Amino acid sequence: MKPTSSITGPGNAPEFSAGDRQASGLSLVYYPNPILRAICRPVDSFDSALRDLVQEMFSLMHLHSGIGLAGPQVSVEQRVLVCAIQGQPLCLANAEIQEAGEPGEFVEGCLSLPNVQINVTRPERIRVSGYDARGRKTRFGATGLWARVIQHELDHLNGVLICDRGQPPTQPCGPCSLALPAVLVEERKRRPQRTQK
Repeated sequence: MKPTSSITGPGNAPEFSAGDRQASGLSLVYYPNPILRAICRPVDSFDSALRDLVQEMFSLMHLHSGIGLAGPQVSVEQRVLVCAIQGQPLCLANAEIQEAGEPGEFVEGCLSLPNVQINVTRPERIRVSGYDARGRKTRFGATGLWARVIQHELDHLNGVLICDRGQPPTQPCGPCSLALPAVLVEERKRRPQRTQK
């Protein structure tokens, strides 16, 4: 996700540095790469390879001045995401939204869709559970931009793009080579986030 404002974080301690290291082996996936429509499989191995992947994702996200990045955006079909707001990094694997509050509108951007901004309606308060990169269970509440970026990245794990959730505030999008039937988009938006460690 591309940054648009700031808010306080989810309140759990970060495990990874959000420094400006160069990404070594990953590259950013751009629309219309079909992997952006993949439904990702759960992470089943919390090992050094996963921790290396997470570090590289943080580096690549910072290199592109983003605040969130999900597995498919780096050609990894696993349920892993990273985000960082105001220097506070967060990694989640197999994340689930347990509760959601009232929705609000906000203009979102996406690293995989350069120069596209969409007015998206999402819950402004959520409760999330998941695992860190070492397989430790975590649960917390998130509000504002934290809630939005986590939901944005969870959408990527189900092959949902911001253009599926709203309209550009200025002009309509052109033909989409990754367009899905409306019924399938709606099913993916409601797709249960339940996963097992």
